[in-house]
Amino acid sequence: MKNYLNFIIIMFIGISFPYTMTSFDYRPASYPTNLLQKNWSERKLRYWGVSDGFVEKVYNLEVYEDDVWLVTLPKCGTTWMQELLWLVLNNFDFEAAKREHLEIRSPFLEFDYMLNGDLESAIKPIENMKRPRLIKTHLCLPLLPHQLWQKKAKIVYVARNLKDATVSDYYHMRNFDSVDNDTLENFVLREIESEDSDVQFLHVAEFYELRNESWIFYTSFERMKGDLRQVILDICTFLNKTIDDETMSKMLKHLSFDEMKKNPKTNHLWEYEQIWSKYGIEQKKPKFNFIRKGRVNSYKEELSNETVKKLDLWMDNNLEKINITLDELLLLNNVTKN
Repeated sequence: MKNYLNFIIIMFIGISFPYTMTSFDYRPASYPTNLLQKNWSERKLRYWGVSDGFVEKVYNLEVYEDDVWLVTLPKCGTTWMQELLWLVLNNFDFEAAKREHLEIRSPFLEFDYMLNGDLESAIKPIENMKRPRLIKTHLCLPLLPHQLWQKKAKIVYVARNLKDATVSDYYHMRNFDSVDNDTLENFVLREIESEDSDVQFLHVAEFYELRNESWIFYTSFERMKGDLRQVILDICTFLNKTIDDETMSKMLKHLSFDEMKKNPKTNHLWEYEQIWSKYGIEQKKPKFNFIRKGRVNSYKEELSNETVKKLDLWMDNNLEKINITLDELLLLNNVTKN
């Protein structure tokens, strides 16, 4: 059971929780100095529950020029964008998307190793993919394969207001009975009081700085909520694909919150089943849908005023460190908000 809980903590809360298990510093063999000029020796790199061997295996992974990598922090619209990208890359084959789980069509880089702990098989789901590959990961820029910043395969990055993402993490963990005795308020407070919580902001900020690179598409959950049609059009341009009006209408319906929420192929049921089976847990229906609420600024409705103030201060302090405003990070400047 301890290994099972560790897996849940590592794999599915996404944003780090060092109060539950030890984190480790790591230094890769090289940094993307051709992309960002900064003092990389001072860049805090922490990872939870994966070995040096796995991180090195990822670092040395072969990258193809027709790869598309989806990079996000968890609970930031990853699944939404992943389904969008898969459809664009696969000629809008909605029937194929409805037949197979998204995480089989587009593997999560870290999942196999987190589940099985086997370095030999850890990267096989990626290596065995048919090209062009759509690969999802939550790793930060300097822990990604070094060939990415050499070959400059396409990367899509989705940011989100981390206040909403943190709340969303809580409900995700509830599906695994790992925070049933905890309140949302306590969960959020422990996260923002963690000494490593600033790592998330570096994760986003480094890709924000690269947003004008031709091989990187940077957007936000909030932009997708505000104008999904335009994001689809922009992604099609980025991937050199075209879309007609009829297909656009189908995309908007398929990717709508109501459709995504009730779609069994986009709610990570396959991953849940792998975990239950691995640890001999009786399979059951998750308490909360993986795609749960999908709203902007809903944290304000779920937390006390006192906790919201602390969350706001946490956000302001960390944004000040990276010298970026929240609207800038979410690309909301000059955008009408709902």
